Amino acid sequence: MKRKRILVLTDNYPWGHRAIAKAIFGYLKNRQRENNYWVDYTEVKMEVGWAEDLYVWLYRYIPATNRIAHKIMLNETAREMAEKISLLNMENLRRVVNRYKPDLIISSYFFHSHGLAEMRKKEGKEFELWTVVADPWTMNPISYVKEAELHLVYDDKGVKMGKRLGIDEKKILATGWWTREEMFKRYDQSAARRKLGIDEDRIVVFVGGGSMGTNSITKILPTLLLIKRKLTVIFNTGTDKLGYRLVQQYMRLFGKLRKDDLVAIKNMGWIENMGEVLSACDIVFGKAGPNFLFDTVAAGKPFVAITHIGGQEDGNIEIIKKKKLGWVKEDNGEAGRFLLEYVADPKRYNEMFRKDIAKEAARNRKSLPLILERLK
Repeated sequence: MKRKRILVLTDNYPWGHRAIAKAIFGYLKNRQRENNYWVDYTEVKMEVGWAEDLYVWLYRYIPATNRIAHKIMLNETAREMAEKISLLNMENLRRVVNRYKPDLIISSYFFHSHGLAEMRKKEGKEFELWTVVADPWTMNPISYVKEAELHLVYDDKGVKMGKRLGIDEKKILATGWWTREEMFKRYDQSAARRKLGIDEDRIVVFVGGGSMGTNSITKILPTLLLIKRKLTVIFNTGTDKLGYRLVQQYMRLFGKLRKDDLVAIKNMGWIENMGEVLSACDIVFGKAGPNFLFDTVAAGKPFVAITHIGGQEDGNIEIIKKKKLGWVKEDNGEAGRFLLEYVADPKRYNEMFRKDIAKEAARNRKSLPLILERLK
């Protein structure tokens, strides 16, 4: 019996689309032998010129402004224009399809999905197309591709949006969020802390800006001068070199202002072993991107949202509140004040949403198996 060839496809930028694609690919790759398929993974850069650079800049420094762009995309004419932009990348996609000759393409990036659908229509390419709707509760209509055989969505909200856009419900699969398997691993916290050089008796707070970083993580910095308990703060700036340098500069200033060793700061850029690092922590502060949020949930830690991208991540804030996954502290001074409250009584806050976080983690752990089941 011929082995089915599957290609998991995404953009080459380190944002959520790539994290989702790697989660799906990793799970399927580990199970290809016993399921009679072969799976490959590739990244294709989307050629949109300066628009991508603008998005990254707004993402890091003025995330609220994206709400305007999100509203624009609710307009059908604007969506049609965006779909036409996706065709600029046809040659790159064509090379990938000709190289891998897949029977099925799972695309986690909507621009690629629209381009692939057009390729099938105009060039007669014979492959099945699955696309991922990569926002849980604030779905962009352009993420839906009428010609795709299947849309992978987070939950019933994604199903309802698809139906409103004229997508057959049989072509929509609600799975939960697509989180890498290793994020669910229960590392030994003591061992993880020793590996990071952190004393056992310290409170450990993780502050992250997502894969591309955000200057909002600096909201926490001034408060560290006020902490009177043993605390280690791990800053994760992703690919944001400016954010990394800002934390480094503060560390030098902090060392001059405080001569005790109560508060320790660790500045980390890109983190490969995120599951292990999160296991060393007690609580996570950061930008409420869906992958970072659900990685934190998988690790069993409470999440404190200190910023989010306007529009596309509004739903993530709603998820945190309604599903009781943590707290939202985005207004001026809120994050710092909450940190002081947390440090004064960490056990109370750690226990507050533990059962709700475990429930959401258990649900998302079933997401990738549901994709495999659909393949059979």
